[in-house]
Amino acid sequence: MNKEVIYLESEDDITDILTKLQQAEQKLVALVPPKKATILRSAVNMKLVARVAKECEKVVVIVTADPAIVKMAMGAKIPVAKNLQSRPVVPTEENVKAAEANLQMIDEDLEDDSENPEKSSLKDGKNASKASKTPSEAAHAKSGDTLTLTEDGLENASKRASEEKSKKQKAKNAAAANSFFEKYRKWIAIGSAAAVVLIIVLVWAFVFAPAVKITVAISSTPNNFAETIHFTTDPNAENIDEGIIYAEQISADSTYKTDITATGKDDRGEKATGRLTVSSTFTPYAVVDKGFALNVPAGTRFTSETTGLVYIATESKSKSWDGDEPTIPCDNGTISATGSLSSLNRQCVFSVVVDVEAEKAGEVYDVASGAKWLPYQAATVANGTPIAGGTTNMVKVISDDDIEAVKEIQLAEHTEGGKEDLLSSLKDDVIPIESSFKGEVTDVKTTPARDEEVEEDVTPTAELKITYSIYVIDKASVEAFIKKRISVPDDQKIYSYGEPYIERFSGIENDARLKTTVETGPTVTEETILEKVKGKKTGEVQSLLRSINGVSSVNIQTSYFWVWSVPTDPNRITIDLTVEER
Repeated sequence: MNKEVIYLESEDDITDILTKLQQAEQKLVALVPPKKATILRSAVNMKLVARVAKECEKVVVIVTADPAIVKMAMGAKIPVAKNLQSRPVVPTEENVKAAEANLQMIDEDLEDDSENPEKSSLKDGKNASKASKTPSEAAHAKSGDTLTLTEDGLENASKRASEEKSKKQKAKNAAAANSFFEKYRKWIAIGSAAAVVLIIVLVWAFVFAPAVKITVAISSTPNNFAETIHFTTDPNAENIDEGIIYAEQISADSTYKTDITATGKDDRGEKATGRLTVSSTFTPYAVVDKGFALNVPAGTRFTSETTGLVYIATESKSKSWDGDEPTIPCDNGTISATGSLSSLNRQCVFSVVVDVEAEKAGEVYDVASGAKWLPYQAATVANGTPIAGGTTNMVKVISDDDIEAVKEIQLAEHTEGGKEDLLSSLKDDVIPIESSFKGEVTDVKTTPARDEEVEEDVTPTAELKITYSIYVIDKASVEAFIKKRISVPDDQKIYSYGEPYIERFSGIENDARLKTTVETGPTVTEETILEKVKGKKTGEVQSLLRSINGVSSVNIQTSYFWVWSVPTDPNRITIDLTVEER
């Protein structure tokens, strides 16, 4: 490979060096800096040399023994040769140390020369001709000279000599340019750092920041759906194929306190008391084998034929004949059971006297003796003595009517709110059967208690527990039922279900009608869209997706204004399929 040797002048700045490197005709270029040159002791300059060489597709070699330049070349990974005959190598730490040691030895020799002026002048005399050589003169050195390349020869020396004049002419301008560069070295370094930051920002902006959200609106067709369904309260009996849906009753209790108006009246006076005689007549002959009994148990109710008032037996009384006793203890005389037929055919009267008290207090229950009474079974009732002692003391009480009235008021006041609370507590995965909702009072406690006297200065209160309940069905079961009953073509799919509702509900044991709307449209999936749009320009994506049958509109949102294409990373792409509203 032919080499081109470029001898640098002390006045050359980095721009001159880069220009010479770019204009070099050979691929292999050797740069020979002058002694004590500072231009290549800068890491930035050395990296610029390496970058330009790479851009020009050239191999550059620095011919120097200066440890400072060798160190900079090591950082930029540029080969270095001690002279034009040496084999170039990329410097290492060892090369740098060796160059520094060599420089130290040269410095010591210089110190020795200063101590022996005669020796020094002699040495200077010998080297005067060598030191006085300019780079242009060095170009004419013999092949044995350390500044000549042995591989394929150097560039024609006469050519370099002709160039020497132009270099000298440039020297004046180069000195000014070099001083300009030295003056703004700091700003160049800042600019380089800014360039690195800019590169990082650009990498983030165009590699990591881009993200795209694509909203695709599907043109769908609404389909009305109506089918008869059956309910079951047994979860194991649910059968979607046959339209049997499990219905669960959800309930919630609420307690309310309110005042209650006491309108009941009760007589808390004394109850009238007395005695009633109960008599029953029979013929012994007719019951000789069976016997006869008159029983009046405690609690037996007797009714006055005149007033309709009720009196209650406070004790049990009875009288009987078993049919085998030889004598019958009749009230109207004893009859012998072994007597003649004619004696057994006469009437026998059994009577018992029972203590009674009036059903309620009050003087109205007082009855004079000899009053008329309704029969007790087949027996007659009479009072040989008055029933008396009743007194009147009317008090205010809470009646059954008062309780029923407060129940109706509280149900009317709270049912609507109770329904809203119950519906809001339901989970999203169930559908309520609203016509099955009901609220009922399941418990009432009053203060004072029912039938207790309400004092004049007391406002009675009631505490009611109202139980709200509603039947719900599982939304997934309903959608599964709809899928089985609705017919959808192969190239279509169901996009959404309307709000299903139950019609003609008359009880959980009866059939009802399920109604809703079903939105169907072309089969477009997120996966198919994703494969179509990755890495494409946003404008191209618009056209591509709009061409799909059933897609009515496409909206593309990018993460930043400079993003104009869809990333290839699927994690940075969001696909949102929506059904177009009608």
